[in-house]
Amino acid sequence: MNREAKYIKIGIIVLLLAAFSYLMLKMNIFDKNNVVELFSRRGHGLYFDAFFVIVSAILMVFLIPLSWITLAGAIFFGLRGAVLVTIAGLISGIISFSIARVFKEDISLFIERQYYKKHRRMSLKEIYSKLSNYGFGYVLFIRSMPIIPFSILNYIFGISFVSFRDFLLSTFISVAVGQSINVYLINKAISIGDNPLDTLIATVLKGIYFLTIIFWEKKSKYSTKE
Repeated sequence: MNREAKYIKIGIIVLLLAAFSYLMLKMNIFDKNNVVELFSRRGHGLYFDAFFVIVSAILMVFLIPLSWITLAGAIFFGLRGAVLVTIAGLISGIISFSIARVFKEDISLFIERQYYKKHRRMSLKEIYSKLSNYGFGYVLFIRSMPIIPFSILNYIFGISFVSFRDFLLSTFISVAVGQSINVYLINKAISIGDNPLDTLIATVLKGIYFLTIIFWEKKSKYSTKE
């Protein structure tokens, strides 16, 4: 490693540690209520939109669940939250993917510890192998399945040999579709007293999406066969 690259890596590490320390000490970002409250204090307008996108992207880099961001987006922005959540997800994904490419060995060890905190049907070795064999199709498949958290997958893709183009396109499709449905459901559920029929339609839409994902998982060549 040349000296310039070494200094760049050190700078990135220092920046990430400083950001993480601030978010933990000042905001306790691993508490869902604190995350929602963080956005509730910021007002309205274009500034608030930009604030939400940037802060959400940073939070997801530090493995805050996408579902928390979607909840906040639906509460504070209504249906427009779907667009903001998608943009935040893309930005977060690009940052995490890039970090994994720069610090591949270190991030690989970190993700392995995070991934195996829970029992998983698929090993990381199997995921990396399928990513290598199937490319974009498997990237989109596993991105759409509710089995691995969004933020962890960003790093897994960065560690693997997945191309940036495949990563970006799959992230856009899965977040835009999946989270738009979630934002719509949350928005209608909040106002269920005003129009129960809209809430029923949103629930049915979510159910169809969920069943489609389950069917795809059962029938796809990408599935893990028990």
